[in-house]
Amino acid sequence: MTRCNSRLRALPSSVVLIAVAALGLLRPSPAGAQSATVAALKAAFLYNFARFAEWPPEAVRAGQKLVLCVANDPRVAGALKNTVNGRVIDGHELTVTSIALNDPLESCHLAYLAGIDRNEMRRLIASLRGAPILSVGDADNFAESGGVAQFFVEGDRMRFAINLKSADRARLRLSSKLLALARITKDNHDRH
Repeated sequence: MTRCNSRLRALPSSVVLIAVAALGLLRPSPAGAQSATVAALKAAFLYNFARFAEWPPEAVRAGQKLVLCVANDPRVAGALKNTVNGRVIDGHELTVTSIALNDPLESCHLAYLAGIDRNEMRRLIASLRGAPILSVGDADNFAESGGVAQFFVEGDRMRFAINLKSADRARLRLSSKLLALARITKDNHDRH
């Protein structure tokens, strides 16, 4: 289990709800306020990553479904299915697929790769290099290692980092609304 995941489980539900409400990701309700979970929060983030991203035209053709893949985290996959149920982004129906880490990722538009170790992270990021896939992870240094987005905990809040060069390599355009909420990071080799 990664350090990030264990710290996320320890977050009070009120912190999770505040983070979600502040981002305008979910509409809080009195009943839902008690049941906010880390999986639901991550699902809301992933849905909004898809909402505020634009893929190159050849990656998402007219009428094609937008495929959101989740590896190694059935709770997030279930929460994401509930979050996107019946939703459409720019005319594309959303679908969620649970995948194994060794499955091919070409059919994914967004791939959330949970709980991976450093070697697996390097392998997966190398396999995605240049592919029009919005890669998201929760491993330490995921974005700095070439992933597009990374979940992390700061204080009591879940946040996310975005690697703009990785997004450019994937030919993704990310909305300024999304970038305004992100910590912008660079590839490890770009640091001085």
